[in-house]
Amino acid sequence: MITRFHGIDRHKKYSTVSVLDRDGRETRFLRSCQMEAYLDELGPEDAVVMEASCGSFYWADRVEATGATCYILDPMRFRIITDSWNKTDRQDARNMAKALWVFLVTGEFGIPTVYKPSETIRTLRRLFASYNLLNRQIRMLKNTIQAVLTEDGVTVSSNDRSRLFKGKESVAEILADRRLSEVIVDALQIQVDLLRTITESKEQLGRRIVEASAPLDEQIRLLITIPGITPLTASAFLADVGDVHRFPSLRRMNAYLGLVPRCHDSGGKSRPGHITRESRKLSRTILTQSIYQTIKGTPGWERYYEDLKARRGSGRARIAMIRRLCGVMRRMLLQGERFHWLKEELYRRKLVEYQKTLEEHKKERDAA
Repeated sequence: MITRFHGIDRHKKYSTVSVLDRDGRETRFLRSCQMEAYLDELGPEDAVVMEASCGSFYWADRVEATGATCYILDPMRFRIITDSWNKTDRQDARNMAKALWVFLVTGEFGIPTVYKPSETIRTLRRLFASYNLLNRQIRMLKNTIQAVLTEDGVTVSSNDRSRLFKGKESVAEILADRRLSEVIVDALQIQVDLLRTITESKEQLGRRIVEASAPLDEQIRLLITIPGITPLTASAFLADVGDVHRFPSLRRMNAYLGLVPRCHDSGGKSRPGHITRESRKLSRTILTQSIYQTIKGTPGWERYYEDLKARRGSGRARIAMIRRLCGVMRRMLLQGERFHWLKEELYRRKLVEYQKTLEEHKKERDAA
């Protein structure tokens, strides 16, 4: 039986802790507490609640390793904190401890908690954050290089652009017949070298992401039966969604992924707006790059997309197709079924490449 209820207002260097007993009385209050030392006092008879913030999942794992129960509170939905006029560390810790006691002992109301993903999902999310950062840096460098060339009146063909961005030749060799000053050539060479280094790092990180997704192997093999979905894309979707069973409906999942438009309803009139930006957007970003391959490889989807594009525009049509694709992936994961229009040859090639990546990772790990 849980006999102690801990409300922890955690900060980077110290934490404020309020402890209640089974009768709801505060038996202990710590103003400046070190979490490392405090964990030694916890056991199966303790329940802990803390706010969701950077590092909360790590400390929740540490708390649960002691045998105690841990809840991660959503501070934006906990009205006692958000609407409080007296918001201090002491008051927040006591409010959380009291709410936890009421929830577990009296059951008068619940506490709003956040989803705690597995260690694999959290690792993938951190890796994809770096992956997206490299993507943004690559786009910025390409735009900068293109702008410098345009300002000097240089038009680069698609072949020369590919050699410039992906090849190993120097800028002076590729643009030898263009009238560029030595200073501009040197500046472009620095940016091109940086671009090539970041591109190589991005490709290496992409392989590491696939390797880190090994615990999700069964789900990845299921999702890559869809045309256009690679192991990397499947890993991004699984990293965003986590446990697909936690969404009671497709609309809930799409809203979580930022694929459902806002709705303004007033005076009997409903006006749909743009998709919300306050959501996880990894899947939306990654799938934007592969949705066209899925559309072309799925019977009936291309015609539907073209009709929708003519009526609503390319942007809304693309989001609508991503929304449909996410629905298909959700159903496949729930039912454990492959894609209905599976192309065996394409699927075999994906599996060979996927297996090759995993084997290379295994060799590197054994060698280390």
